[in-house]
Amino acid sequence: MSPVREYYNPLISKLLREHDCLPHDKIDERKSFQRRIIFLMNTIKLEEYESSFT
Repeated sequence: MSPVREYYNPLISKLLREHDCLPHDKIDERKSFQRRIIFLMNTIKLEEYESSFT
């Protein structure tokens, strides 16, 4: 596993757990968690992509 994944995976897992604990009627809060998770996943992809050129 890449170092960037090792760093961000625990954060993503924590956000996923919090998201899953929210009731389904809390749509705005759930979407907020989803946006943060997607942002972190994109950050991982970008870091790995950039490091592939070095």
